[in-house]
Amino acid sequence: MEDWLNLIGNMGFPIAVSAYLLIRLEAKLGQLSNAIAQLREAIITLPARDCCMTSATPVTPSRRNTVPFSVNPPPV
Repeated sequence: MEDWLNLIGNMGFPIAVSAYLLIRLEAKLGQLSNAIAQLREAIITLPARDCCMTSATPVTPSRRNTVPFSVNPPPV
């Protein structure tokens, strides 16, 4: 009996910390599951929206909207 009390006395703190962390982790996993479900619904309803991604022709930027790119900086 004394061995059991000694074991509980020595292991009580790690067990309590582990239980606390598992309870917190369970709550976070529930929130994560809800976020994944909401993301899934958003992705499913995305094609129904009027979006440029649903068009058959690819969208290319016009020359007016592009920024010129230079490898070398202009001379000073």
